[in-house]
Amino acid sequence: MNESATDNYGRPRRLFVDRLASMSDADLRDACNQHIWLSAYANNNHRSDYHWQADACYDEAKSRDKLYIYDQEHKKLVAAAS
Repeated sequence: MNESATDNYGRPRRLFVDRLASMSDADLRDACNQHIWLSAYANNNHRSDYHWQADACYDEAKSRDKLYIYDQEHKKLVAAAS
């Protein structure tokens, strides 16, 4: 991640990434669910922070070797939308 990158409000993106890293697996699961949903909701706005935040959730789950956390939440949301 670009260390100088900021969100749409000028806050460093690193703050969000660091917060994800400090979460328990259960809290990460909740964050994945929330940000995947929000990213889909903001589909009409390619500049929305929710897209990179969902990506950051994926990256955090992958870095923990627990990509299934993200995948399960993604599948749950896709099934609910069907």
